[in-house]
Amino acid sequence: MLIVQIILIGVIASLLITLLKSYQPTIALVIMIATTCLLFFFVLEPLKEIVNVIQSMAGQYQLDIVHLETMFQIIGIAYLTELGAQLTRDAGLSAIASKIELVGKVFILIVSVPVLTAVIEAIIRFIPS
Repeated sequence: MLIVQIILIGVIASLLITLLKSYQPTIALVIMIATTCLLFFFVLEPLKEIVNVIQSMAGQYQLDIVHLETMFQIIGIAYLTELGAQLTRDAGLSAIASKIELVGKVFILIVSVPVLTAVIEAIIRFIPS
């Protein structure tokens, strides 16, 4: 099972990082980053399947694909921002991690403008003139 492999990789990497952290902190950091990337890679295939299912449902119910793609972009930005911030925080750089989170929030706002515009236009249509 995939989950067992992911957990074993995480546990083994955690043991290695714990053992090396006091003697070779740079190598421990590299192992942490490599492990995070590897674990993220394992999750990409199931995520791709979920996206395909949602896209096929959107096509079936004739939903606006632009808004769906925007939502996927927002979710992707949120996950990648969280991943980058956690890695940076684990490296002991909390100040940079908070800046990464801020940049992620700004990018989410930028990407969400078309959806916000559509929502505002829909609300305005319901308001009698």
